[in-house]
Amino acid sequence: MRIEAFHVIMAGGSGTRFWPVSRSSLPKQFLTLVGDRSLLRQAFDRAAAMSGEANVYVAAGHSHREMVLHALAGFPRQRLIIEPCARNTAPCIGLSALRLSRVNPDGVMVAAPADHLYTRPEALTRAISVAVQAARSTGALVTLGIKPGRPETGFGYIEVETGKGAALPEGVSRAARFVEKPDAATATAYMASGRHLWNSGVFIWKIGAILRAIETLAPELWSRLQEIDRALDGPGEEAAIAAGFSQMPSISIDYAVMEKASEVLVVPVDPGWSDVGSWDAASELQESDAGGNTIKNAADGETLLINSRDTFVYTSTDRFVAVVGVEDLIVVDAPGAVLVCRKGDSQSVRAVVEALKARGRTDLL
Repeated sequence: MRIEAFHVIMAGGSGTRFWPVSRSSLPKQFLTLVGDRSLLRQAFDRAAAMSGEANVYVAAGHSHREMVLHALAGFPRQRLIIEPCARNTAPCIGLSALRLSRVNPDGVMVAAPADHLYTRPEALTRAISVAVQAARSTGALVTLGIKPGRPETGFGYIEVETGKGAALPEGVSRAARFVEKPDAATATAYMASGRHLWNSGVFIWKIGAILRAIETLAPELWSRLQEIDRALDGPGEEAAIAAGFSQMPSISIDYAVMEKASEVLVVPVDPGWSDVGSWDAASELQESDAGGNTIKNAADGETLLINSRDTFVYTSTDRFVAVVGVEDLIVVDAPGAVLVCRKGDSQSVRAVVEALKARGRTDLL
């Protein structure tokens, strides 16, 4: 299925939840957490399969420029959109839209995170196709809503309208509101309602539509984008981007635009989605043995599990790791550091990162 659209893979972020493998020099999107390719490579291959490699762009931080080019061998530098500093998704999307407007101002843009995983990519492709057609025919801002499989408290939700309203394309709903991460009781109610979808962080719109929305709903961001726009393709482009980007507000596209927009459309989909947000999530995506154990050797290491159950071992070294007589553990062997925690506690890895910062251990960050 060929989809006529540009794809922007948002490859910023530090991924501190995957310490000790993920460091400032090796963020999550460059890790091989599931399968035999990095998350970035998988995202690129999905987008290229939908719309062709020539229509795929990558937005990444300045310090990771060469890593992107290495991870995507042969990727042209002119399709790499550099963010001079971290400013969240709204500035990233705004700058990307400016770039694409120079290529085809009437085109449709798909913006998606580099570090998400889909076990049913064919369902994702169908949903993207529906969303692109809806964005093109209506001019509205469109997003994908993931059909929830559990009452999750760690995700934001989109509530869809149930009333008739104006006719919409088949497979498309109208967003009533975006809602923050709920508590357990509210998440259970959302699950039962059938009207709430997980916010996927995947957005689809005409390039002109998102630029107009930023102009109307995020004027501070728009003024900086205008400064950059005047310098694009000129000798002062790099300096203008560095100056303008650093003065942009650090804000997500959800807060800056989507929650304020008068017309947002949603394509509900169940593509086997995971944001791979923790070591626990990564462990659940591996094949397990009869004892519920999972092993991922991302380098040349070797792992031996004896008398152990429901334990996940991830290695990114060439060491031999033996785990004996344990249950419900996560063990991560990385160059220079080892992490051991109980399953269910891996979100607390951030506390380790903060403690290392407080101790000045930049060599481990």
